[in-house]
Amino acid sequence: MLPIQLAETERDDFDGPIVEFWRGDDFIGMVFWDGNAPIVQFYPDADGDVQDLDINELQRLLDTALKIVDPDAFGEELDDLREAVAAANEPEWGDDHPATIELLGEFDAQAVYRTEDGEGFFPKAVAAAFISKCEEVDLAVVEMEGFDLEGDTLVPRPKLDLQVSPQSVMSWSEFRTFANASAHDTLRSWPNRETLVVAFVFQQPDMETIVA
Repeated sequence: MLPIQLAETERDDFDGPIVEFWRGDDFIGMVFWDGNAPIVQFYPDADGDVQDLDINELQRLLDTALKIVDPDAFGEELDDLREAVAAANEPEWGDDHPATIELLGEFDAQAVYRTEDGEGFFPKAVAAAFISKCEEVDLAVVEMEGFDLEGDTLVPRPKLDLQVSPQSVMSWSEFRTFANASAHDTLRSWPNRETLVVAFVFQQPDMETIVA
């Protein structure tokens, strides 16, 4: 499950700041100050279903949102809080290869599921674009696994698997294109069903491997 992020914003029909809760592209709800009290509103997901929220995470987010919307909160403490929120919402990719930063910056939010350790799973159509982007920015897909996402459960499909080994007779650019072409060909052979999701491991030119 993706972590919830905070976004401070303003609207013409509200006097003070509003704090919105987002999980990827899904709007969770918002907190605002109404007269003498803070108000929180939660909404169903895009399909109209109930959204599951972790109580501990929610409590932390509500405490932070309250400090932002409370008109009695002011000064350097609030500025420090806003800076901390902005930093927490930024992906931690600062030490990665520039191509990796570009790739993850485009595709990180398109994962439909993430494990607790951050591994992402992408729909088949997004997976095809992911492979193309790797080729474009000089990265190589070296591992690919298919699963079915049934609700919040990942179901392994052992036959949907690809591993591409380094080839000593190839230059990096030759290997990169070979690996990405193999990933494209393999992905095209996998079933076209809405539940199918794909996990990736890709390699940088410096040979470091990254779990997407």
